[in-house]
Amino acid sequence: MVSPIERLPVEVFDIIAFDFDLPAYNAVRLVSRQLHLLSFSNYAKKYFHELTTTLGSASLDRLVNVASHQHFSNLVNVLDIRLLNHRDYKLLTKITKVGIFPPPKRFPRVSGVREEHISEEATLYDDLARSDYSKCIVDRLTRALTGFGNLETIRFRARHSEPFGWRSTMMPEGDQLFRSKCFRAVVDAIVNSELNLKEFSMVKGTKLSTLSKGANLPYPTLQFPFSFLQALQQPFSALQSLTLSVITAYNGDARIPGWENGLSNLIATAPSIKTLALSLDRKNRVSHYSAAVIRSLSLSCRIAELSTFQLVNCSLHEDDLARFVAAHSESLSRLIFSDIRLLTGSWSSLWMSLKALGKLQCLRLASLDGTQSPVLFRRRDKERLKITLDAKKAGRPMSAMLDDLVNACNMGTNLHIDGLDAD
Repeated sequence: MVSPIERLPVEVFDIIAFDFDLPAYNAVRLVSRQLHLLSFSNYAKKYFHELTTTLGSASLDRLVNVASHQHFSNLVNVLDIRLLNHRDYKLLTKITKVGIFPPPKRFPRVSGVREEHISEEATLYDDLARSDYSKCIVDRLTRALTGFGNLETIRFRARHSEPFGWRSTMMPEGDQLFRSKCFRAVVDAIVNSELNLKEFSMVKGTKLSTLSKGANLPYPTLQFPFSFLQALQQPFSALQSLTLSVITAYNGDARIPGWENGLSNLIATAPSIKTLALSLDRKNRVSHYSAAVIRSLSLSCRIAELSTFQLVNCSLHEDDLARFVAAHSESLSRLIFSDIRLLTGSWSSLWMSLKALGKLQCLRLASLDGTQSPVLFRRRDKERLKITLDAKKAGRPMSAMLDDLVNACNMGTNLHIDGLDAD
């Protein structure tokens, strides 16, 4: 006998099932063949449109299984690769040695790792220390990526925010090496699978206003041989959005000539980029080395259709940033600058140069340091660190809003601009 719920139209059933969690959805789908078919479309889109994974053995096996499934494989559109840190792996190793599952309550839970996968996940950190192990990751990840026929976005980022202890020191060397090897394994798999990506990101989520849980890769990780950069051009040929999170403050002054060009060379493999976001150091440890990277970008990087540019966590010279922006004056419509220290020049002069950008519609500024002191914006008699100028919202030309911004900052007066947000 057919139950009332089985007689419902698909649209009505989808409304009812909208708030189901995964166990509830699975239980309903096992009730009858009719419900299994009725719920399939929405179930597949909800749980297979975006896959979250680590690079542990169990996670890679799951990806391969999904990629080989005739119904689910073509539904995967986003792959979110999340990295644990050494502290997490040491905890997983301790739990594995105890051998009790679920683990005793004295052990904190490591989010993103199922209890049944702890033993397999725990070995990843040590396994990657072996020079040959990354090939195992590349082989299985390549098989998975090849099976995802509609995959457009790959995120490669940290699972958690950085531990508090890292804020006053460098990222531990072991974690730097681990993240570098994971990244190289991922890009090797991307090249081998011949994907056509539209987005590659090293941070959480899609909102550009804040870049959180970045991969923070050591900058030398981007030093690819020329032959590999050539191979990367095919999967990046249609890339429209690129977000990179690196650390230029590494290894002191012991650097090879031309080290700063790694980022420019990587960006050059993706000529169709419309959105470019760069974080060049950790927020609390911005170094002067990032200025050399910005200079390299300003001299060699030209992106014909670049419309949105975000730059955070770096030091730079006004002339270099102005040169890069001017080179893209015909296409840029949105600029976001945050946590930047100016080494030479002035912010007011830079803002005036932005008047040459005829298509500029939005300018967001936050936590900027000049050569002498932080930049503060007065709004309603309060000094603020953040401000957004939106020409469309204000109904005024951006050039006029920039004039008001410069005058107010130079004179220390309040900003009276419609379409302006100050936090």
